[in-house]
Amino acid sequence: MKTLINTSVLFILYIMGMGTLSAQEVTLWREPAPIVKEGKYYSLIVDRGELQKAAKDSNNEYLFAEKGNAIKPLVLIGTPIEVSEFLIKNQTRGIENHIKELPDIYMGITDYVPRQRFTGLFPLHDLLSKSVEQISIFLPGSVVTDAAGIPVDIKEMYDVIKKLKHQEKVDGKLLYVKFSYLPEEGMKKVGRKTISFGKILKQMQDKKQ
Repeated sequence: MKTLINTSVLFILYIMGMGTLSAQEVTLWREPAPIVKEGKYYSLIVDRGELQKAAKDSNNEYLFAEKGNAIKPLVLIGTPIEVSEFLIKNQTRGIENHIKELPDIYMGITDYVPRQRFTGLFPLHDLLSKSVEQISIFLPGSVVTDAAGIPVDIKEMYDVIKKLKHQEKVDGKLLYVKFSYLPEEGMKKVGRKTISFGKILKQMQDKKQ
């Protein structure tokens, strides 16, 4: 009995550890479609569901398609530094849109508010300037920027990010970065049919975005 209890405790701790790891993971997710449900006293409740981890295809790309989970928008959730780090680490990867009638790819950035409708608030280049602001708290003056606070050299910024501790990367306001084949309020077109995260970063360096 004692051995059984110890094994059970270890299993529970393992599951808890896995949950903590996935909660801290910065990766692409699939945004669920909202479902209207009937509540008490004839009220209607909009259930926005849970985010699901997005799977890559055989070429390590993320897809938009007309069937399955690929029909759902893609989202990144993290601090400015965490999101920038994901995009930089995956520069050669990207998104492919296989929906012929809707070939464009759009991107938007807003503050992360769980289960709230997406409304883009920030220009795309704000992600990089916000990353620099977050870095400057811990390593002031370490990233060379232009007058608008946008990093001149993405590689240089990444080298600085790698020097930060995990707690320094997660210490900041969470952003909700959304990619979709349908334009929504505050979203900007970043590509057509296919776009790499590296090209998205270059667009972010353009203050017109």
